[in-house]
Amino acid sequence: MRSLNPACKFTGLLAVTFVLAWRHDPVLNLIVSVLSILLILSARVKVKSLLLFMSPVLLFAVGMFFTGFYFSAGSDMPVNEKTMAFASSSFWNGLTLASRVLAFAGIGYLFALTTDRILLVRSFQKQFHLPQIFAYGLLAAWGILPHMMQEYRRTRAAFQARGIRTFAVSPALLGPLLVKSVRWSEELSIAMESKGFSGHEKRTDFQPVRVHGYDWFFLGLCIIVFPVAAVFV
Repeated sequence: MRSLNPACKFTGLLAVTFVLAWRHDPVLNLIVSVLSILLILSARVKVKSLLLFMSPVLLFAVGMFFTGFYFSAGSDMPVNEKTMAFASSSFWNGLTLASRVLAFAGIGYLFALTTDRILLVRSFQKQFHLPQIFAYGLLAAWGILPHMMQEYRRTRAAFQARGIRTFAVSPALLGPLLVKSVRWSEELSIAMESKGFSGHEKRTDFQPVRVHGYDWFFLGLCIIVFPVAAVFV
């Protein structure tokens, strides 16, 4: 999944999301969620990190299950047409809501944990024709973010050294951070303009972002094969 073009990956997973939003099949949702987790693990994402990200999702899915279980129409619906096994619509409704949470979260984590953010902006600029000024702005913002986190920790440590208690989103912490962020952005803008960065001139790419055959294959699976299978299987 890491080798896929981010623009193609985004388009394919977005198509899968639209299909899941249209279909209300808990079996399909569970299959997509399990497949997403397997693909994430195959991309060498640490199991500990995945469990940390999925913990609030599982908690939210359990809450959605009981919400759908206690607030349903109350009629019966079949689970399997071949065996003619019936279950209450309360259980089916709760399972549908919980499985949708797992499926959407799995797709989101699959994209977020297997996509390089720099390559994502570059692919959007190349394949989706994102204006250069927006691409430069996103790259600059992601470059400033680590400095913002470091400055936040320094400011909080300074308050603790003076015995002043502050909570996580205290204005005393966010105020200096906001001022320094504006100063950093102005300095970065001046530096980029002085080095010839412009949003209007055409430029060549040192490492071009291309669409390969496996990217088209992935798009075909997500846009053609998956919707057909979801409707007719």
